[in-house]
Amino acid sequence: MELTESLENYIKEIYEIMEIKNSVRVIDLINFTNLSPGSISRALDKLEKMGLIIRNSKGITFTNEGLKIAERLIKANRLSERFLTDILQVDWIRAHILAHKLEHVWPEDVLERINTILNRPKYCPHGHPIPGNNGKIEGIPLDQAEINKEYEVSMIGIEDEWFLLIIDKLGLKLNERLKIVDKSNEWVIIASNNSLNKIENNIAKWVFVKSLNS
Repeated sequence: MELTESLENYIKEIYEIMEIKNSVRVIDLINFTNLSPGSISRALDKLEKMGLIIRNSKGITFTNEGLKIAERLIKANRLSERFLTDILQVDWIRAHILAHKLEHVWPEDVLERINTILNRPKYCPHGHPIPGNNGKIEGIPLDQAEINKEYEVSMIGIEDEWFLLIIDKLGLKLNERLKIVDKSNEWVIIASNNSLNKIENNIAKWVFVKSLNS
């Protein structure tokens, strides 16, 4: 069975969820991708038959071969984004879209050359660690942050275009400083850039922040 570009994308989605959560379930993929349960189930069946994932009552995990492929794809994607933003000055939304195409075509030697030129960056433009470059996820979801404490944006959990557009409208950027003014079970109010923004928790839970308070 051929590992198509579509199946590679599912592998990436599983990896990205696994970075944030200890386990990956079908419902996580549905929420993360907005794809139908049927499409996801068929893709998982194929990946399992190919020996790239294991499914059990605890969720979905990679086999050694599956993890190797996932890390290669994620590294190619995130280095492509850094190349586009750092070298070509492409905005982070367009870089994300273009990187999805480039990640499937870079030869390994070219990818390693890009890594060297960029001085082996630890993170992509959205704050996700680049495999093999010693980065790690830092911080907590914004909806778990404490009132009256100051934080810095450390990672944008969802990199899809629709989500990055929301983040742009809120004026949030990586390393942006903010303060939690108020919160409830449904929303968080933050102060940043001399303005207040009310963010629903279904958005806030995918924005990671690290505390600036000692």
